[in-house]
Amino acid sequence: MKQSDPHAGLDAFLTRYPVKTFKKGEIILFQGEAPRSTYVVKSGIIKSYNISVSGDEKPVGYIVHHEIFPAPWTFQKAPSALYYYEAFMDAELYVVPREEYIAFLKSSPELLFSELEHYVGVQLGTAMRLNALQHSRASDKLIYTLHYLALTHGRPVDTGVVEVSLNLTHQDFANLTGLTRETTATELNKLKTAGIISYGKHTLYQVDVAKLNHVLNDQFIAELEITL
Repeated sequence: MKQSDPHAGLDAFLTRYPVKTFKKGEIILFQGEAPRSTYVVKSGIIKSYNISVSGDEKPVGYIVHHEIFPAPWTFQKAPSALYYYEAFMDAELYVVPREEYIAFLKSSPELLFSELEHYVGVQLGTAMRLNALQHSRASDKLIYTLHYLALTHGRPVDTGVVEVSLNLTHQDFANLTGLTRETTATELNKLKTAGIISYGKHTLYQVDVAKLNHVLNDQFIAELEITL
């Protein structure tokens, strides 16, 4: 028997609720703000981030289609937004009362299991990003960050090549890794020259997975078949 798509039911449920649009760069929630509703991404990408005491942006993650935020508030684990939430690109968001969203999840075992699988993937991706940040060399920070991005936000575009769906700048990579923009640009250009990545001013980053795995200093991680 063909299994039904749990997200089909979610899509039908979400059509009951209003949609708000946000332009790229527009802040949706401020850190410490108590949300009135749960947001579910209909289209676009949302960036969550913190700001250091020195004023530097520290990205936490990117929220995409069907994902919700702020999740800790939605599941009553926090009284307010833990981070800033900003439209990384133009976005459409469903605005859903959290009690109604939770009640709908509980009504569908298939959707609940799908959400569980998703959050296991998010946890794995978070662990991979933490591993990237713990490396001391700038080149390793970027290599492991690219590995994380290729797995969590990559889509196949050719044999052995994935395209990162996030339109990242050198400054975005600097914020993700804690490096300066100058160091980030230098290291990314080295990877581009080596044929590990390709990118342009108006094109997304593409990663040659085999070449990237070859320069990872952990062959167990490189050869591990991870599905996110």
